[in-house]
Amino acid sequence: MEKILILVSALVLIFLLGADEMFDSKMNEIAEKYLYIQEMLSLDRTDEITQKAAEIADLAKDLDVSNVPEEHKMHFANLPEKIGINAQKISKAETIDGMRAAFKELSKPMAMWASMMQPMGMNVAFCSMAPGSWLQRGDEIMNPYYGDKMLHCGEIVSEGKEMESESENKMHHGMEHK
Repeated sequence: MEKILILVSALVLIFLLGADEMFDSKMNEIAEKYLYIQEMLSLDRTDEITQKAAEIADLAKDLDVSNVPEEHKMHFANLPEKIGINAQKISKAETIDGMRAAFKELSKPMAMWASMMQPMGMNVAFCSMAPGSWLQRGDEIMNPYYGDKMLHCGEIVSEGKEMESESENKMHHGMEHK
C-alpha cells in the first residue's frame, strides 16, 4: 500500500511539473512572436505583425495557468484572457498607430509575466513619454511606441536571466577544448 502511495505521489508530481513546463513553453512561444512585433514596431515596420498577433491570440487560448506555482497563481489568473484579447486587437489593427496602441495593452500582461519570471534573455523596458512598458532582448533600448522618432527613449526596468556565454556553456557541460 505504501509503495502505491509513493508511486501515485510521484506521478502527480511529474504531472504538475510537466504542466508547469507546458505553461513556460507556451509563454516562451508567445514571447518569441511578441518580440518579433516589438522589433518591427521599433523599426517603424508592420511586416507580418497582424499574422504574429493572431498566432499569439491562438496560443493564448491554450495557455493553462492552473498549475503555475502557487505564488504566481493570483497574478497569472487573467493572463491568457488579457494576452488573447490584446493580441486580437493588434491582429485587427489597420495602421501602425493602431498596432502600437494595442501593443501597449498587450505589453502590460507580458511585462508583468517577465518581471516575475525573468525569462532568459528578455528584459522589460519602460518609456515615461509613452508611457508604457515592453519586452525586448538586449540592453539597447528599441522603443516600439515611437520607432525612429525616439528609438532609444526609455530604460531597462527588469532584467531577465542572463544567457550563458558559449565558453561558460562549454565549461558547464564539460566540453572545453584545450
